[in-house]
Amino acid sequence: MLDQLLLSEKQASNAVAKALIEISALSPAANPSDLWHHVIYRHLCQIGWNDARWKRVSGFALERALTMIYSPRLEMFGIRMRMFPQAEASRFLKSVGLDVRSTKVDLFLEGRRASSWHVFGAVHVKSSIAERIQDDVPASRAVMAHGFLSIMLTMDAKSYPPPHGECVNYGELGGRSMRIDKERIKRNYIEEDGQFDALFSFNLRTPESLNKTPSGKRIFTLGLHDSHPDQLVQFIAKRWRRPARAAE
Repeated sequence: MLDQLLLSEKQASNAVAKALIEISALSPAANPSDLWHHVIYRHLCQIGWNDARWKRVSGFALERALTMIYSPRLEMFGIRMRMFPQAEASRFLKSVGLDVRSTKVDLFLEGRRASSWHVFGAVHVKSSIAERIQDDVPASRAVMAHGFLSIMLTMDAKSYPPPHGECVNYGELGGRSMRIDKERIKRNYIEEDGQFDALFSFNLRTPESLNKTPSGKRIFTLGLHDSHPDQLVQFIAKRWRRPARAAE
């Protein structure tokens, strides 16, 4: 299926996005991060892709896949999640007084009131937590300070020991052991420091946060085909219903 999509799609990122959508629908109980990490990524390596090409393509592909999967789920709540063209993103950020580069926001969340759409949140998308997540922190903090929602969506994909190890995709948020300091530190980005309003991991091995954390921010774990509305949809819809200065 992936080979056929690579031949038929003009952009490789569209092919990879559609492959994730198709295989997750065919295997709804499978770990989405494993499908991404072990099925798609490893097959592309087998047909000659190197890591540099994967990194160029995978970011756009994951954003497109999540947008296509979640658009119909959010629509019934009067919400949409979409990529802004760079010029549109720059204009919007400047119009609300945010000194944030457009490249630091992957997707925007908009809610509909009457016939108008209002931006109320930013979405940061990462295949793994190792993927320079700290580069997005200044933008995330600025977004939150302006009253907007700022969330992270990740596959939390990584096998140990690197690069491929025993091929168990534990990720970096405690899938091996919550006692490992390095993993604990990365959880602290959310649970202790509150660098994002929430992090949603599509790696089923990622331990969820307790109901209460020092920052009040949590890590959620979910599949791509959990019962609707899933935790991500509920979280976003609840924020849109809550009056906020940025959404007015």
